[in-house]
Amino acid sequence: MSNRRRPYLTAGLLLLRFTATHAETQELEDRSGLRCISGKPFPVPDGSQVLAACDFEADGKLPPGWGQGKGEFVAAKDSPQGKAFFRMPAKKSAGLRSPVITARPGAPCFLSFWINAAQDPWTAISFTSDEREPSFTTVHSPFFYSDFPLDTKGRWRQEGFYFVMPPQCKTLQISMNPKEDGAEGQFICLDDVRLRTASEAEMSAAYEAERAHLPPYDLTSRLGDGKNLALSVAKWEGRAGIPGKPFVIWALGSSYTDRQGDGYELIQAIRHRFPNAPPIIYRKHGGPGTPWEYVYPWIKQFVAAEQPDLIFTYTSGTLEGLDALLTEVRRRTTAEVIVPSLHFKPPGDITPENIAHGAGVDWAKAREICEKHGAEYVENRREMADYIAHAKLDMEDLLVDHNHQNKHGLIRIWDNVSRHLAKSDQSAYTPESRERRIAVAPPTKTASEQVSLAGPWTTTAGSIHSSSAGASLKVTFVGTQIDVIGIKRPGGGTVKVLIDGIPAGQAPVFLMDYIKPDKKIWRIPHAVDLSASPVPQTWTLTMTSDTGDYRLEGGATGPDGTGNLAQPFLSPSGQIGLDPKFWRQGRVEKKGQPVDYGAAKGDSFIFDVFRSAVGELSFNEPEPAPLAPLVEPVVRNLPNRQHTLELVTKGDGEVVIESLYVFQPPEKMDAP
Repeated sequence: MSNRRRPYLTAGLLLLRFTATHAETQELEDRSGLRCISGKPFPVPDGSQVLAACDFEADGKLPPGWGQGKGEFVAAKDSPQGKAFFRMPAKKSAGLRSPVITARPGAPCFLSFWINAAQDPWTAISFTSDEREPSFTTVHSPFFYSDFPLDTKGRWRQEGFYFVMPPQCKTLQISMNPKEDGAEGQFICLDDVRLRTASEAEMSAAYEAERAHLPPYDLTSRLGDGKNLALSVAKWEGRAGIPGKPFVIWALGSSYTDRQGDGYELIQAIRHRFPNAPPIIYRKHGGPGTPWEYVYPWIKQFVAAEQPDLIFTYTSGTLEGLDALLTEVRRRTTAEVIVPSLHFKPPGDITPENIAHGAGVDWAKAREICEKHGAEYVENRREMADYIAHAKLDMEDLLVDHNHQNKHGLIRIWDNVSRHLAKSDQSAYTPESRERRIAVAPPTKTASEQVSLAGPWTTTAGSIHSSSAGASLKVTFVGTQIDVIGIKRPGGGTVKVLIDGIPAGQAPVFLMDYIKPDKKIWRIPHAVDLSASPVPQTWTLTMTSDTGDYRLEGGATGPDGTGNLAQPFLSPSGQIGLDPKFWRQGRVEKKGQPVDYGAAKGDSFIFDVFRSAVGELSFNEPEPAPLAPLVEPVVRNLPNRQHTLELVTKGDGEVVIESLYVFQPPEKMDAP
């Protein structure tokens, strides 16, 4: 079912950033891992495909699509590859850029180049996607090697980076720029910049080599770990979920969540423990200093619309914010939730008091809130304290700056989370209480679901078939969403969809998508409220002053009122409400300073409201393939109570229905 999203372009930066340390003065040694370096060419496994390359051998010309600033080609017999290399002054205004490169979503890749320099340049990989919500807008690196040397000591070295193409992205671009201005006459010399595919085995070996640089760590699951992940475990083992549907993880929070990278370590851990897990998509949405109380409106606005399988939030905030977040998840979705306590950062020592109450949070009470809502709480802070003590480390050894985790810290955080990826003997619930498949042949008859058939259906191997008009399937169920699972084929027919006795195309069920600013700003509204019967359309909120005034306009219904970001707002039509608590630091007042508003005159924000039900469902597959699976959420975001779904054939082709799939969140909304 379409949610009527528009194809906006989103660019995310995977910055490969490094920090100078005492190692700069030491001899440069070969290194293996996710970042690797060698004085010899890297091996190229059989079957690798070159996606882009620039060897600087074409008589001073770059390959088509490549661009550079303030650089030059240098002919030299001692070039590490060929007879020429590229050099650029160590100035921030210099750089080298690749064309936009197409790569397979989810594919492991390897970027390599020869380098001779006294400073490592910023090396960035930007991903592009048609997602409305920018899952990959990080401007900080998940790769922080704080103990890695920057100076190649006047020698050529080959440097390489393994990474995974985000599953929802299709293109990427490489750019390299000096990160600071060096002395006059200082250059960064590069040769044979090359991007190729890598195998899963190669990527896994690089990850294991990365871990080998760290002190030993016990990854054994503890008693009770995983007790709130029963549905996820069932999906990873193939006992639950819709066949062929990816397992979707949403990572939400502050820059701490962003610094956990692309989730590769978590995905690796799931696959290691559950080799038959379905494809895994890791999506991320983070903002500077985003606490739980601002993650909650993101779930309300657009994350719940996707019905994710798992939500990971690595941040802090008020206990009320955490409770609101978990309440929203539990009422709107069947997603599991993982909530770790935060790592340590200076100032202060690692003491029992700091473990229990650090980062402004009473973690014992946070644990109680997680237990109340059945969220998987990870004692990350306590585990980190034990690790630092036993490995004889300082908290700074796990940080890239005074605040954020480096690669070492990132890996240990994922390790602490990964302990919980376990099949528990103490499961808090049964997977079937939240998601279940409903058989149609023979028709299901249970306390919560009853299926009835009428008209000219035939039954074959657990499926029902009809090419006639007027054959109907009716099911009563309890939940917020129901999907139809069937078969599409050329000449397939159509069914009319009714929910609670009315055509689904008129059902009062609606969802929204991400509120997208017209430019890159983070102080934005995180969510709006919808009335019972909004008009599906694109909405635009435009700032009309520098002091928080705005106007609201619907693409179909036109102007719909004015407001101020510091005041509660309800549009004159009653369709859209905006609570100032959902506007991220919209109005900030500090003693002795002018009032600061986060948005300026002319800034605008857009979002779509769409009906989350389909009036008709087609089983036609125009492609030449004879059969194709059909999995369609015919209605979403229903009140969490009993409903009736009816499918009625139109007689315009064969309809094949295999089963239905129901989503029932564990908590219900309070009665109005």
